[in-house]
Amino acid sequence: MERVIIFGASGHAKVIMDIFEKTGVHKIVGLLDSNKQKGTSIFGHKILGDMDLVPQLLEDDPALKFFVAIGDNWKRSLVVKELRSLAPTIEFTNAIHPSAILGKEVALGKGVIIMAGAIINADSYLGDFTIINTKSSVGHDSTLKEFSSLAPNCTLGGNVEIGKFSAISISTTILHGKKIGEHAVIGAGSLVVEDTKGFAVHYGSPAKFIRSREKGEKYL
Repeated sequence: MERVIIFGASGHAKVIMDIFEKTGVHKIVGLLDSNKQKGTSIFGHKILGDMDLVPQLLEDDPALKFFVAIGDNWKRSLVVKELRSLAPTIEFTNAIHPSAILGKEVALGKGVIIMAGAIINADSYLGDFTIINTKSSVGHDSTLKEFSSLAPNCTLGGNVEIGKFSAISISTTILHGKKIGEHAVIGAGSLVVEDTKGFAVHYGSPAKFIRSREKGEKYL
């Protein structure tokens, strides 16, 4: 079994724990979280401390894998960057729920999560540290670039491209062939019928430009 450390101990991390337990191919060694008390147990898995432990953990077990369980795209990227600075050889695993459906020639990066009931259709690519949430569907030949995310119940047509760090909110539909720019947010329940620019918030049916946004701006 692949031994894995989860960084994070929030509700999002609980979903990751559940996935790893259901797959039967991962053994959760423990959790790292600087905001939770060391020794606290969540779903039977203890918080070992914070990320400063990573070099020692890898020295003791070089085959150890890690998963960053943080829902916010920008915050997740900062944690990954810090972990890599502490341990350049660190390796990240994927979390794929057994009920997820992956089509032919789907390619995955590192640190990807695909939650229960999700569908990734043929020839699609999920970049590093992307999130496909519960019951979301990715159409054929689509691309989610690194640190982007789909909230629950999103539907992407074929040949859709989601830019780096962009967040597609719950129950959004994006029509075939559309492109979402990087660091964008599409609001809940939106219908995207045309390309949207980056560093912006769009929502509505059809989705309209609402305002510009800054890199790393809070959206969850």
